[in-house]
Amino acid sequence: MVPNKLLPLAFVVFFSLLAIILLPSFSNLGDIVGYAVKEEYKGIALMTFLKAELIIIVTVWGILLTFKEPQEIVDGDTHVKRHLVLIVFIVGQVFMGFFAGGILVHQDASWYQVLHDSAEVMPSQAVILLICYPLYLFFGGGAYLYARTRLFRFTRNKAIPFLVLTFAPFSFLPYYDASMLMVNRDVADLAYVLVYWLLSVSWVAIGVGYILFKSSQEILKGLSDPFEEM
Repeated sequence: MVPNKLLPLAFVVFFSLLAIILLPSFSNLGDIVGYAVKEEYKGIALMTFLKAELIIIVTVWGILLTFKEPQEIVDGDTHVKRHLVLIVFIVGQVFMGFFAGGILVHQDASWYQVLHDSAEVMPSQAVILLICYPLYLFFGGGAYLYARTRLFRFTRNKAIPFLVLTFAPFSFLPYYDASMLMVNRDVADLAYVLVYWLLSVSWVAIGVGYILFKSSQEILKGLSDPFEEM
């Protein structure tokens, strides 16, 4: 999708855009670690959830990376099954993206009305950072590692779509009021909104839509002749 020689530039542009979203939140972020240690859900601290997620991520990624079977020559039936597993990873990422971006980011809409400290941690923000962020890495990173080790040809020229799939949801955070920042409010609001929608549309169209479309084509190819070598 993007020539290899343009990948470094694409990486720089993407993470620069993501920084426009993350910097306002992270520059005003309170004691997230202290909050994670004290705040509990059904008797379990958020920090415990985070540690468990990190252990699961490392374990699953390690298992995916130990795959040693031939990557290029598989029958159509196996090819289809591998793409179905890839789609499961992508569906998981989509669920997390809509859960964080569609539900959690709006839960603290009234929080600013009672904020006395711009560095105070918002509950939904803490959940997104401590729970959703690791799950983005699990599903998005897992999708890439799975495809890279089991569908090697499929990942060619798709580094950017997998990058967008994994990291674009990092922009789904509650927006800090630009008046809290030492910049022109109108400029900050405009830049934030434009970049937010650009990353959101890119995530849906490139990160999710493009990969699913290409994977569906591979599934149809495998179904047309289950015994043909792919």
